[in-house]
Amino acid sequence: MAKLTSGPFFVPLSVDGSASGAVDFLLIGGKNLAKRTSKVHVSVLNCAETTLYPATPPEVEIFRQKVVIPAGDCAVLRIDAGPNTFTGNNMLRVALHGDTEKDGEAAVVALSGGTDDGRQALSMIFKHEEFIEVD
Repeated sequence: MAKLTSGPFFVPLSVDGSASGAVDFLLIGGKNLAKRTSKVHVSVLNCAETTLYPATPPEVEIFRQKVVIPAGDCAVLRIDAGPNTFTGNNMLRVALHGDTEKDGEAAVVALSGGTDDGRQALSMIFKHEEFIEVD
């Protein structure tokens, strides 16, 4: 059972500098490359207080879900921005454990964030090979 993390990333205040460019959602996409059903536990953690070091604000879990992906299938989770999840200038991290592997022989994952009108937040894009394996 592997454990992977995206590492921390910031949600931009706006994708284009305008008020209408605020990030509306985080997408977590998965594809099961295995020849069997894969089960992956997905957590999204938020370090909402971006005070400068040496302050140590807590990282809070804002989303947790067990995802079951049949062999060869895909799954997409959407976490909407809001007061109980995340807003611009928050620092997020996505953690996975279960039937996923860094080398891509099980379920693989990618992240993206954006606006409801289709604009993407480039700082929120992570490909599977950018995830870090943890113990």
